Amino acid sequence: MTVNSPKITRSVEDYLETMYYLEQEKGTIRVKDVAKSLGVKPPSVVEAVKKLSKMDMVSYERYGTIQLKDEGLRIGEIVSYRHQLLKDFLILLGVEEEVAEKDACSMEHVMDVSTLGKFKKFVEFIDVYPDAQDFLEKYREYSK
Repeated sequence: MTVNSPKITRSVEDYLETMYYLEQEKGTIRVKDVAKSLGVKPPSVVEAVKKLSKMDMVSYERYGTIQLKDEGLRIGEIVSYRHQLLKDFLILLGVEEEVAEKDACSMEHVMDVSTLGKFKKFVEFIDVYPDAQDFLEKYREYSK
Protein backbone atom coordinates (compact mmCIF):
# COMPACT_ATOMS: atom_id res chain seq x y z
CA MET A 1 0.00 0.00 0.00
CA THR A 2 1.44 3.32 -1.00
CA VAL A 3 0.51 6.96 -0.80
CA ASN A 4 1.54 8.53 -4.09
CA SER A 5 1.07 12.30 -4.10
CA PRO A 6 3.59 15.11 -3.63
CA LYS A 7 1.08 17.21 -1.66
CA ILE A 8 0.51 14.58 1.02
CA THR A 9 2.51 15.80 4.01
CA ARG A 10 3.04 14.08 7.32
CA SER A 11 0.45 16.39 8.86
CA VAL A 12 -2.11 15.50 6.18
CA GLU A 13 -1.42 11.81 6.76
CA ASP A 14 -1.85 12.24 10.52
CA TYR A 15 -5.19 14.01 10.10
CA LEU A 16 -6.49 11.43 7.62
CA GLU A 17 -5.32 8.53 9.78
CA THR A 18 -7.05 10.04 12.83
CA MET A 19 -10.23 10.69 10.89
CA TYR A 20 -10.17 7.16 9.51
CA TYR A 21 -9.76 5.75 13.01
CA LEU A 22 -12.58 7.91 14.41
CA GLU A 23 -14.90 6.91 11.60
CA GLN A 24 -14.12 3.23 12.24
CA GLU A 25 -14.54 3.55 16.02
CA LYS A 26 -17.39 6.05 16.38
CA GLY A 27 -19.08 6.09 12.99
CA THR A 28 -18.74 9.87 12.77
CA ILE A 29 -15.91 12.36 12.65
CA ARG A 30 -16.24 15.57 14.67
CA VAL A 31 -13.78 18.44 14.93
CA LYS A 32 -13.61 18.15 18.72
CA ASP A 33 -12.77 14.42 18.51
CA VAL A 34 -10.01 15.00 15.95
CA ALA A 35 -8.61 17.81 18.13
CA LYS A 36 -8.63 15.60 21.23
CA SER A 37 -7.01 12.66 19.40
CA LEU A 38 -4.22 14.78 17.95
CA GLY A 39 -3.74 17.03 20.97
CA VAL A 40 -4.47 20.23 19.03
CA LYS A 41 -7.05 22.99 19.34
CA PRO A 42 -10.30 22.84 17.32
CA PRO A 43 -9.39 25.90 15.17
CA SER A 44 -6.31 23.99 13.97
CA VAL A 45 -8.52 21.10 12.95
CA VAL A 46 -10.89 23.44 11.10
CA GLU A 47 -7.94 24.88 9.14
CA ALA A 48 -6.70 21.38 8.30
CA VAL A 49 -10.19 20.31 7.24
CA LYS A 50 -10.43 23.33 4.92
CA LYS A 51 -7.12 22.31 3.35
CA LEU A 52 -8.23 18.68 3.05
CA SER A 53 -11.52 19.81 1.53
CA LYS A 54 -9.64 21.80 -1.14
CA MET A 55 -7.61 18.63 -1.82
CA ASP A 56 -10.92 16.74 -2.27
CA MET A 57 -10.09 14.41 0.65
CA VAL A 58 -13.01 15.34 2.93
CA SER A 59 -16.34 17.12 2.91
CA TYR A 60 -17.35 19.30 5.81
CA GLU A 61 -20.04 21.79 6.65
CA ARG A 62 -19.42 24.27 9.43
CA TYR A 63 -20.47 22.83 12.81
CA GLY A 64 -21.26 19.52 11.13
CA THR A 65 -19.45 16.24 10.85
CA ILE A 66 -16.47 15.52 8.62
CA GLN A 67 -16.87 12.94 5.87
CA LEU A 68 -13.88 11.21 4.31
CA LYS A 69 -14.09 11.15 0.53
CA ASP A 70 -12.70 8.22 -1.46
CA GLU A 71 -9.10 9.48 -1.63
CA GLY A 72 -9.08 10.61 2.01
CA LEU A 73 -10.46 7.24 3.06
CA ARG A 74 -7.85 5.43 0.95
CA ILE A 75 -4.94 7.38 2.43
CA GLY A 76 -6.30 7.14 5.98
CA GLU A 77 -6.59 3.38 5.61
CA ILE A 78 -3.07 3.06 4.20
CA VAL A 79 -1.47 5.13 6.97
CA SER A 80 -3.47 3.25 9.61
CA TYR A 81 -2.30 -0.07 8.13
CA ARG A 82 1.34 1.07 8.09
CA HIS A 83 1.08 2.24 11.68
CA GLN A 84 -0.37 -1.04 12.93
CA LEU A 85 2.16 -3.13 10.98
CA LEU A 86 5.10 -1.17 12.38
CA LYS A 87 3.72 -1.23 15.90
CA ASP A 88 3.16 -5.00 15.70
CA PHE A 89 6.69 -5.51 14.40
CA LEU A 90 8.24 -3.44 17.17
CA ILE A 91 6.23 -5.26 19.83
CA LEU A 92 7.40 -8.58 18.35
CA LEU A 93 10.94 -7.39 18.95
CA GLY A 94 10.12 -6.72 22.58
CA VAL A 95 9.65 -2.96 22.42
CA GLU A 96 7.22 -1.74 25.11
CA GLU A 97 3.79 -0.95 23.68
CA GLU A 98 3.87 2.77 24.54
CA VAL A 99 7.26 3.20 22.87
CA ALA A 100 6.20 1.06 19.89
CA GLU A 101 3.13 3.28 19.44
CA LYS A 102 5.22 6.47 19.44
CA ASP A 103 7.92 5.05 17.16
CA ALA A 104 5.39 3.58 14.70
CA CYS A 105 3.78 7.00 14.44
CA SER A 106 7.10 8.50 13.33
CA MET A 107 8.20 5.61 11.12
CA GLU A 108 4.93 5.29 9.19
CA HIS A 109 5.64 8.48 7.27
CA VAL A 110 9.18 7.82 6.09
CA MET A 111 9.66 4.13 5.38
CA ASP A 112 9.93 2.90 1.83
CA VAL A 113 7.11 0.63 0.68
CA SER A 114 9.59 -2.19 -0.03
CA THR A 115 10.85 -2.04 3.56
CA LEU A 116 7.28 -2.13 4.85
CA GLY A 117 6.71 -5.17 2.64
CA LYS A 118 9.62 -6.96 4.31
CA PHE A 119 8.26 -6.10 7.75
CA LYS A 120 4.87 -7.52 6.69
CA LYS A 121 6.46 -10.74 5.46
CA PHE A 122 8.42 -11.10 8.70
CA VAL A 123 5.30 -10.66 10.83
CA GLU A 124 3.47 -13.22 8.66
CA PHE A 125 6.44 -15.59 8.91
CA ILE A 126 6.35 -15.41 12.70
CA ASP A 127 2.68 -16.43 12.62
CA VAL A 128 3.12 -19.44 10.33
CA TYR A 129 6.57 -20.86 11.08
CA PRO A 130 6.37 -23.38 13.96
CA ASP A 131 9.72 -22.52 15.57
CA ALA A 132 9.41 -18.75 15.16
CA GLN A 133 8.03 -18.12 18.65
CA ASP A 134 10.98 -19.97 20.21
CA PHE A 135 13.33 -17.90 18.06
CA LEU A 136 11.66 -14.67 19.17
CA GLU A 137 11.81 -15.67 22.83
CA LYS A 138 15.52 -16.40 22.52
CA TYR A 139 16.02 -13.07 20.78
CA ARG A 140 14.17 -11.18 23.52
CA GLU A 141 16.29 -12.87 26.19
CA TYR A 142 19.44 -12.06 24.24
CA SER A 143 18.46 -8.42 23.75
CA LYS A 144 18.01 -7.84 27.50
